[in-house]
Amino acid sequence: MDDTRLIVPEPDAEPWPTLGPEVCDWLEACLVHGPGDVLGEPITLTDELRCFIYRAYEVFPREHELAGRRRFKRVVLSRRKGVGKTEIAAWLAIGEMDPQAPVRCDGWHIQAGEWVPVGRPVLDPYIPMVAVTEEQVEDLAYGAVMEIVQRCELAGDYDVAIERVVHRHAPGKIQALASAPSARDGGRTSFQHFDESHLLISERHRQAHKTMLRNVPKRVEADAWSLETTTMYAPGEQSVAEAAHRYAELVRQGKVQDPRILFDHRQASERHEIRTKRGTVNNRAVAAALREASGDAWEFTDVPSVIAQLQDPEVDEAEFRRYWLNQRRKAVRKWLSTDMFAQRAARREVAEGEQVVLAFDGSYSRDSTVLVGATVEPRPHVFLVAAWEKPLSDPGGRWRTPRGEVIETLDRAMSYYEVVELAPDPPGWHREVEDWEADYGEVVVRFETNQVRRFGPACDDFEQAVRDKELTHDNTEILSRHLGNCVAVKRRGYTVVTKSHPDSPDKIDSAVAMIVAHHRARWRHANDDGGADLGAVVIDPYGEEVPA
Repeated sequence: MDDTRLIVPEPDAEPWPTLGPEVCDWLEACLVHGPGDVLGEPITLTDELRCFIYRAYEVFPREHELAGRRRFKRVVLSRRKGVGKTEIAAWLAIGEMDPQAPVRCDGWHIQAGEWVPVGRPVLDPYIPMVAVTEEQVEDLAYGAVMEIVQRCELAGDYDVAIERVVHRHAPGKIQALASAPSARDGGRTSFQHFDESHLLISERHRQAHKTMLRNVPKRVEADAWSLETTTMYAPGEQSVAEAAHRYAELVRQGKVQDPRILFDHRQASERHEIRTKRGTVNNRAVAAALREASGDAWEFTDVPSVIAQLQDPEVDEAEFRRYWLNQRRKAVRKWLSTDMFAQRAARREVAEGEQVVLAFDGSYSRDSTVLVGATVEPRPHVFLVAAWEKPLSDPGGRWRTPRGEVIETLDRAMSYYEVVELAPDPPGWHREVEDWEADYGEVVVRFETNQVRRFGPACDDFEQAVRDKELTHDNTEILSRHLGNCVAVKRRGYTVVTKSHPDSPDKIDSAVAMIVAHHRARWRHANDDGGADLGAVVIDPYGEEVPA
């Protein structure tokens, strides 16, 4: 049994009519390569890619009641990293947009004694291209569209901008999106693309995907369809890619009847032992596995460079297998990209007397102790007040958090800023927290991060704010480092951050405090009356504070 391919449905003994030959000829005649080593050079499609496009553009036969209509309304292409999935999607998006491209059936003619379909363009196309964030929309398929259009022979026909591409002489639009289009635009969809759908893991993206699939039947004459391109997902993340793979398996097994989906997946066989019994990398086995996962892309694969990545002891083998061999592996999931977080940095001095929330996360000796602040405003600025970390070299484990110094630092911060809330996480510091409650009164609101009903919404709030550019931070090294150590886990229906394992030396304390400070600052801004007397605070059944 071949465990390197999953194609649903499998190719028929008698091929279906397809616009594929016309589409491929148009792509090669009119377009060029996108970003990379061959930027701007003419296209020569590989046999494997031609085969995929032929299948993606299959139509019902001339004698069928749906003659000339698209066979597949949802197409999924699953390939390893580096085979050009993004470029493929960009080419097809441009073809679906151009007023000369033969992407829909316009009748039939006799060729070699058989009726074959004749292509035509789409009238007034609307093409949303979705990625997980705005940055990735611009960096991935939509970014490739921009580069290709500006370098190919069609360049003079198009007006290219950061958020949309339009034709100068015909109606239609390609639009970059990080979520679903508006209800008005969604109903106009003629073709849509979901980029790197293994990264679409939030509820917001899952709902956007469902909504956009429901939009496909709305334009009957346009014969709309969807394309999803992805690398292998991490099982359990509930990504759009994982759901698509599971659905395709059900269709293949006959448990679901859906003749409108085409799922095309290639991976390396599981038979390759990529490590020796001693744990070293088996270069020959890795190369053989990579060749299977590559298909025709093997011709332009830098095999030594890929193998060298696995030689790095810091590389996660499960992640390597997913990205380069397209094999399904459960891996520790880093919570947020530190690159994305770095893009939210801003130079800002938090002034004396400015309203802030302070979050405290303390440790006796093992972990870090941190005090993090967040300004109380619609777009909070998060900043590190102070941190005490156990030295990397601690002979005999003698280091202890200097509690007196911590208390003095907190007192100074309470005096310097107008602190509308101090949110300490009590474990290990119960006595000090009780003292702060006695000294500062109602401004102290405990935030137990081990209560997932409280911490889960705070994590969601912070993650969304980073993705949507709804916060800034002071770019302190410890904040970025601790954030990079966070992994996401599901607990009681919530996503919360934790260490990769309990004994990990990688600390996350300042990230936890940052999450809490941001969450409480947002809440204070939404619920406090201009910083007036906060009054009594109670806990509602869902773990959120509300005014009494």
